[in-house]
Amino acid sequence: MTRQIPLFPLGTILFPGAIINLHIFEERYRIMIERCLEEQLPFGIVLIRQGDEVIEDRIAALPAEPYAVGTLAVINSHLRLDDGRFLITAVGNRRFRVEALLEQTPYILAEISELPEDDSKGTVAAASELRAIYERYWQAVSSATGAALQPEDLPEEPNQLAYHLADRMQVTLERKQHWLESDLRTRIREIANDLRAELALMPSGQRQVDEGLSGMSSLN
Repeated sequence: MTRQIPLFPLGTILFPGAIINLHIFEERYRIMIERCLEEQLPFGIVLIRQGDEVIEDRIAALPAEPYAVGTLAVINSHLRLDDGRFLITAVGNRRFRVEALLEQTPYILAEISELPEDDSKGTVAAASELRAIYERYWQAVSSATGAALQPEDLPEEPNQLAYHLADRMQVTLERKQHWLESDLRTRIREIANDLRAELALMPSGQRQVDEGLSGMSSLN
């Protein structure tokens, strides 16, 4: 089933469960946010494939062409400034695919279909191994820097865990977009591989990688 939502093309990616802070200053997006607030509607955040996003005090030179897969953003707090600008905080909800761009005046309206999430039951073991790799990564960072760093508390549910780490990883936007579009097992496997590669570059990290690989199978 499809539905219509306003789109906000940006030079960033919002994963389900992640929080984003936005400064809404351009007139068309002020109108969009005002409508979303009045009607309690989400809007879609999509990464720009080419073209420009709006930059403060400068209108984009080229229309933004978004990727086809994005994330619904639900506004959970906002502040309207005296001059009409908005400061908003939104949380990522569900992924969607753009089926058609309907209009671009004053903002982009799209017909979208929500994407289902994978059943996480078959990835519990792989998610547990990913969590362990992440902990070894932080142990290696702590050892390399001499700082007593503690890994953050991670979500238990595999989908939430994979999205959380995908959001945290320092990789290209194109790779993050790939993870947004991927199935859960692929997302877990590739994030784990990237963490192993980072570990191998750290002093004593390769030893931790080798120890972690011993007997490991469910990420393959």
